[in-house]
Amino acid sequence: MDTEELSEVLQAADLSFYQADAYVTLLELGTASATEVARSSEVPDARIYDVLRDLDELGYVELYEQDTFQARATDPETVVENLTRRANRFEDAAEEITDRYEQPTLDSHTVSIVKRFDTVLEAARMFVTEAETQIHATLTPEQYDELRDELAEAKRRGVSVNLTLLYRDDDEELGQSDFEGVCSAVHRRPRPSPFIVTTDLQRTAFASNPAAIEDYGMILENRSFTYVFFWHFLIFMWLPWPVLYAEEPDSTPRRYADVRQFLLEYIQPIREGATVHVEIEGRDTESDQDVTITGTVVDTEYVSEAAAALDSELLELAGTARIVVDDGEERHTVGGWSATFEDVEAKRIVVTSVETAADAPASE
Repeated sequence: MDTEELSEVLQAADLSFYQADAYVTLLELGTASATEVARSSEVPDARIYDVLRDLDELGYVELYEQDTFQARATDPETVVENLTRRANRFEDAAEEITDRYEQPTLDSHTVSIVKRFDTVLEAARMFVTEAETQIHATLTPEQYDELRDELAEAKRRGVSVNLTLLYRDDDEELGQSDFEGVCSAVHRRPRPSPFIVTTDLQRTAFASNPAAIEDYGMILENRSFTYVFFWHFLIFMWLPWPVLYAEEPDSTPRRYADVRQFLLEYIQPIREGATVHVEIEGRDTESDQDVTITGTVVDTEYVSEAAAALDSELLELAGTARIVVDDGEERHTVGGWSATFEDVEAKRIVVTSVETAADAPASE
């Protein structure tokens, strides 16, 4: 670092131009009179005494009289410590600026637009770690490997994990053992495709298709927006694609964040006479109070004649879906997100047990 650059750095550390110039000059001269400092620097003679006194107060130089007014640079330890502390603060500020630009604080934003995929991935990791009911994800094999431990831990907590694995022709195929204990069900879809992780119908981490012109990501902690991504997942990323892995159908307990997802998996067994026991946590639509119902699903209703006529999973999603639960004393109609006409808006459905028609005791 040359003399001019050193002087500029000292000015950044709050010295004036004259103070920085006088101090650098004293470092080179050692001990010198005020006149010698003025002569060897750009400090005017009329200002040199005031400049040196200011440097003395700041701890940069020592002043004393020996025939003439003398000055010398103090032990640099104090100055170096001060500069190092300032440098660390500048470095911390630079990192903070970068973090705030690339990753807005999640707890103060319901919707954040970010530029780096790493930021989206870390948000997804946090959402999976904190999930309580259900996870829906579209991941490449590499991304699945990145989140596998967190997904497995969520599965151990009882969270249902539905994964659509995004393949290219040259990707190594994953087998049943790769999903056991990690996923509830896995479908297979070709790339390119967006990265999506939604949890509990509350939070979403999204990154655009790598082939897209715009490279960006979104982090959402908003139920309304997340519901849109949930529908996108079901219609485009889940139902049309072949099953790669599925747990045993009688595996319980199993959690659902939406009545439609529950019906997609259980409407056929119910129609065939299975007895499905559930625990439902939700909102009483009349009182707007939290409510929990435990009972048996005794009926299912779809307000979609087209779905009934064509027996289409996709068309069934288009109708208003509800279930009827008998708690032993009365029957409750249960709807999904933003239910109005049903008795209860379900926020979590837990299938506690399933008895097929074949399991039922024979009547005498």
